[in-house]
Amino acid sequence: MAIYKHVSSKTIIRKVFRDLNVSSDNWIEDSIEWMGEALEHIGASPQLKQKGTTINITDYTGALPTDLYYINQVSINNTVGASTKSELSTILAKVKVIEDTLAANPNQDLSTELRKLNERMIVLQNIYLSESGGGLTPMAYSTDTFPVSLHSEDCVNKKAVSDNKYFINAGHIKTSFETGTVCLSYTAFPIDDDCYPMIPDDISFKEAMFWYIVKKLVLRGMRMPTQLGYEMAEGQWKYYCTQARNAANYPDIDRMESFMNQWVRLIPQINHGDSGFRNMNVRENLNRN
Repeated sequence: MAIYKHVSSKTIIRKVFRDLNVSSDNWIEDSIEWMGEALEHIGASPQLKQKGTTINITDYTGALPTDLYYINQVSINNTVGASTKSELSTILAKVKVIEDTLAANPNQDLSTELRKLNERMIVLQNIYLSESGGGLTPMAYSTDTFPVSLHSEDCVNKKAVSDNKYFINAGHIKTSFETGTVCLSYTAFPIDDDCYPMIPDDISFKEAMFWYIVKKLVLRGMRMPTQLGYEMAEGQWKYYCTQARNAANYPDIDRMESFMNQWVRLIPQINHGDSGFRNMNVRENLNRN
């Protein structure tokens, strides 16, 4: 069935303690990474969180979010006022100063300042991400062999066309314009307040996480009940991994309706990207007059 809620991975850690009656806790930090691996193996979209953010572009380049998993679409918003742009740039500069300060002395408590800046930055980013007034204009992925953002002093492509394109290059987004701000819609793995990964609230996912951790503990050499070996843990993990993926990908009624409206058409629509896929699931209505 469709999955809507998530629980903290602490629930799975408690399940390991309860079911295996283990006395040692030297595996807990490793289990966080193991559960992240298990979620990537399952690879279903309901386990991800939809997010939106802005990226500041300097010298044709901007850093991608650290929690990015999959990019949905990149857009620009030319309707944002100069005051909003200026304030967002100022806040980003202040955040950079705080990051440098913490790098020099990690023992400082600057959480209050960061929280205030983050709260205001969210407000400004929502202005960029707002679709009111049709301000968002999707950007095309660059197919140029020598885009403007890859110019070098010894090799400048003077005939490159700058028409709001982008491409991804080693953890950074490269754009066809030198400075500005882009809006990024993407998916990420959700985390709780303690930065533990969130697990879909579904029995198949919980069992899959449990058996993946057990498999790793057996591989490490932890003593288990007599009948529990690596082959059994591996088999149980594979079974529940497949079951979790199928459960997550099973749509609810509204998603079934949306899927039907996308496919049952007489006239193909090939320009959904220009509108951000906004009306992709609207049922076709042919005017026979």
